[in-house]
Amino acid sequence: MVDSQSSRSERAVSATRSSRRGFLLKSGSVLAAATVATGVGAAAGEERTSHSIRRGTDDETDVHVVKSGEPGPTAVVVGGIHGNEPAGYRAAGGIAEWSIDKGKLVVIPRANPVAIERGAYLNDDGNLNAEFHPGREPRTALARALWYEIDRHDPKTVLTLHSSKGILWDADTPDGTGQAIFPTTSEGADRDATKTASYMNNHHLANSLPEYYEFKMGRLLDGSEPLLAGKVGRDMEIPAYLLDTTRYGTDLDTRINWTLNMVRHLLERNGISRTFE
Repeated sequence: MVDSQSSRSERAVSATRSSRRGFLLKSGSVLAAATVATGVGAAAGEERTSHSIRRGTDDETDVHVVKSGEPGPTAVVVGGIHGNEPAGYRAAGGIAEWSIDKGKLVVIPRANPVAIERGAYLNDDGNLNAEFHPGREPRTALARALWYEIDRHDPKTVLTLHSSKGILWDADTPDGTGQAIFPTTSEGADRDATKTASYMNNHHLANSLPEYYEFKMGRLLDGSEPLLAGKVGRDMEIPAYLLDTTRYGTDLDTRINWTLNMVRHLLERNGISRTFE
């Protein structure tokens, strides 16, 4: 869910991606990543690996990497930033098993394992999403590890998966930001969000649901507040999206299905298609 209160963050300090790469190469102890599984998938040339970040801590969590074997862009999908939003981390777990036609897919299904274990919005350090201030290094060890992991893959796009107790811009439901896709200000991201919302409304929204359940494009994430997707958009200057379904009057399976289809559609618009055997 998008945080409603936050101060305006300072503008990102200009830096080249090569300087970030150099820093990452010297920060292996922070990444704490080690390959734990490798294999060749059913698709010709496909390679799958998994490793962990924050190893040996309560924050330890897995990162799954799918290399298609064909040249193409890299996309990162992050679920479980908030532990009381199971549709996001359950959907991300399924996405980690996808095969893709080109490029590379990086999935972090359970970004905040302590909060997930507790079923809570916060971990001991507070709101993980609020640690991603544009132009600044994240304050907590977990946020830094997540940021470095995303950055080192040099993605073309990043998607973060959430849910909310309410529905965006609807006064008859609890306050919340559900049923919306929030894009960054990168060129084309707003168009992607609008097209995906329209696709969801035309193909994946039951006719029995009231009109206020329709998906929409939310406000632009311009980097004025601390959010992972907003920091990606400001600091990396690439399209990023915060996907938000509603928990109001919906079941978990429905929210997972919505999330999976939004991710698939947005990945296609960013040059990566899921393949089926």
